[in-house]
Amino acid sequence: MDFVKKFIQAKEGLSAMDSKVLDVMEAAFGEELGLAGELGTMEAAVIAKLQVLGQGLLRRIVRRKPNGYEGASRACPCGGRQRFVEHRSRTVHTTFGWVEIPRAYYRCRGCGASHVPYDQAAGLGSEQVSPALAKACCLLAVDDSFEESSRKIEELLGQEVSPKTVERLVHHVGGQVIAGQDRQWETFKQDHQPPLAEAHPARLYVTMDGTTVHEKDGWHEAKVGRLYWEDERCRRHSYTVGRFDDSQTLGWHTWLAACRCGLRQAQEVVFLGDGAAWIRTEWNRHFSRATFIVDWYHANEHIWDCGKVLHGEGTAAAEAWSDKRETWLWNGCTRKLTHDLARQIQQHTGLKREALETLHRYITTNEWEMRYDVFREKGYDIGSGAVEAACKHVVGKRLKQSGMIWKRPGSSATLALRTIWLNGHWNNLWTAHPLAA
Repeated sequence: MDFVKKFIQAKEGLSAMDSKVLDVMEAAFGEELGLAGELGTMEAAVIAKLQVLGQGLLRRIVRRKPNGYEGASRACPCGGRQRFVEHRSRTVHTTFGWVEIPRAYYRCRGCGASHVPYDQAAGLGSEQVSPALAKACCLLAVDDSFEESSRKIEELLGQEVSPKTVERLVHHVGGQVIAGQDRQWETFKQDHQPPLAEAHPARLYVTMDGTTVHEKDGWHEAKVGRLYWEDERCRRHSYTVGRFDDSQTLGWHTWLAACRCGLRQAQEVVFLGDGAAWIRTEWNRHFSRATFIVDWYHANEHIWDCGKVLHGEGTAAAEAWSDKRETWLWNGCTRKLTHDLARQIQQHTGLKREALETLHRYITTNEWEMRYDVFREKGYDIGSGAVEAACKHVVGKRLKQSGMIWKRPGSSATLALRTIWLNGHWNNLWTAHPLAA
C-alpha cells in the first residue's frame, strides 16, 4: 500500500508533505466540493476554496515573520541610530485578497528620519498592491487598455483593481524600466565599455523606423529599433528597442542593445532602412561597417507613386510604366533607371516633372544601397518588414487603439513595459523589485 501511495505521489509530482495536506483537505472539503457537479463547476469551487485558504495561510505566515525587525536599533544614513518603535500594520492587496502585514518601524532621533525595512525588502511600493498582483496587472496592460486590464484581473483572479490603479502601476514600473535604460547609457558614457554579448550570431540584422502616436498635444513619433538573427539551429531571435526620443538617442540605445545581441562579434551585419535621412545618420554613426540596404518595398513604392502621377492611378499605362522600372530596380540596373528618369524629366513639366525629379533624386542618393541583385545573391534580406512589423505590433497594437490619446509619461512607460515583455525580460524586471524603487 505504501508503494502504491508513493507511486501516486511521484506521478502527481507531490512530496510526502504535499500529499498529507491534500489528504486533510480532501477529508475536510471533498464531499462539499464533489457536490458541485460537473468538472467545470467543481474546478471553480476548488479555486474559490483555495482563494480563501490561500488568503488565510498568507495572513498567518506574515504575522509570524519578523517583517523587517533588525533588533533594537539599526544604522541611520545620517550616522546616528534608528531606534525600533513598534510594528505598524499595512494592508496590502494580494492575488488572494487583502492581507494585513505588521512591519517593524524605526525612527532616528537625530535627523528625524523613519524607515520600514520590510517594504523595500518585500518589493512594496506606494500603492497598496502586492508585487504578484501588480505583476499580473502590468502583464495584462502591456496588451490591453487599463480599463480592460482591470476587468480581466477581476475575471481571472477575483480581485477588484481599478483602472486608475493599473495605470499608476504601469507608469511607475515602466518609468523604472526607462530609468534603468538611461542609467546603462550614462554608465557607458562614463566608462566607454560596451555591454557584453549575450548572443553570438553569424549574421545580425539591424533595422530602424518610426510610427506616430496620438498624444494630448498632437501626434508624436515613437522610434523603433529592431535586431534579429538566427542561431546555429536556424531558430529566429529578435530584440526590440522602442523610445519616444530623438533619433540620436534611439540610435545609441539601439547600438547598446546590438552589442548585447552580438554586434561586435558577428561575422556579417546588415542594416535595413527606408533611406530616411535620420536612419542613414544613425547607420553612419553606429553601424557603418554594416551593409546598408534600402528597403525594397519602400523603393518600389516610390516607383509606383511616380507612375501614378505620370499616367493616373489604377491605369494600365501606370502599371506598365511601373512594372518595367521595378524590374530594372530588382535586377540592380539602377544606372539604367536613373538615365531613363533623367531623359523623361526633360520631357515633362509641372507635377509630372516634380515626381520624376523626386524619384531620380531618391534613386541616385541611395544607388549603392539598392544593389538588390548583389544582396539577393548573398542571401540577405532586402525588406525591412521586421521593423515595420515591430512598429505595428510593439507600438500600434497597444498605443494606437481606437480613441486612445496619451500623455507622454503614460505612452513612454507603457511602451517600455511592452518591449520588456516582448524581449523576454519580464521576470528579470520583477526580480529587481520595481515597485519599491
